[in-house]
Amino acid sequence: MIKKFLVFSFFTLVLVQGSILDDKIENFLGDSEYKKHHKLINILFENEEDFSDGETLKLSKILKVLKQNGLLNLKYDKPKELLVEFSISDSVVKSLKVLNDSLKSLGYYYYFTKKTISNADGSLHWVIKLQAEYAMDPLILSNELKLKEIFVKNITRIDSTHWKYEFDTKNAKMAKAIKIEPNEKISFDKPLDNYLIEINNVDTLKIISRKLNRWYPYIVFYDEDLKVLKTIEKRRIYKGIKTSIPDNTTYIKIGDIYNLINIKRGLSIIVQNTQVGEI
Repeated sequence: MIKKFLVFSFFTLVLVQGSILDDKIENFLGDSEYKKHHKLINILFENEEDFSDGETLKLSKILKVLKQNGLLNLKYDKPKELLVEFSISDSVVKSLKVLNDSLKSLGYYYYFTKKTISNADGSLHWVIKLQAEYAMDPLILSNELKLKEIFVKNITRIDSTHWKYEFDTKNAKMAKAIKIEPNEKISFDKPLDNYLIEINNVDTLKIISRKLNRWYPYIVFYDEDLKVLKTIEKRRIYKGIKTSIPDNTTYIKIGDIYNLINIKRGLSIIVQNTQVGEI
């Protein structure tokens, strides 16, 4: 009797997983495309257990198979207005920054915020609109964000021009931040943007300006969630500066208060923990 129950439970689980997988594939493709290619879909996703981890679908793997077999059609017959929703779970300021940078790296420079909703639990719902000939590629976006430790929890195709993404952002990383170890010296070349460094277990920052620079220091200290802890702005030229680092600092942005051309020869940066000895 127990054996029969276990066999029944196993097949029930398989059927449920199959239904969830089929529903997600149909959602990605749309009803007509799903029905049109149903036989091919059955072949491609015959081993349903390969596309799920327990009750969680492997969305990137599903999208990859659909895309490789020409089933994920993201092109429109003419440019259309798209809506893209992003649900961000944690560290919303940092996550928004990472998400913005990722969109730009994928070529999405021109979009407008349609709606932003901050929730009591610290999460954020952000809706953007843009004009494009293609829908935003969910596989490329997922892979890009994975590099920054942002993981997709769910993707929903509302319709052909409206997609929704739900992200786990609790471990989001600033990809452009250069990590500097205690007592390490980093020499930066001419900046295209403000320098951004990531630190840990240090309490003192030392910056040396190169010869012929005309540096007007601009330094911002942030915590892990990109909350501003302290800002330094100097309106006279400095050859170098040494300053304490606020507690809980994770990121430091360094630039020039007026123009980055003033530090076109670069800066040298050292961080240290003075409690364990001087450089």
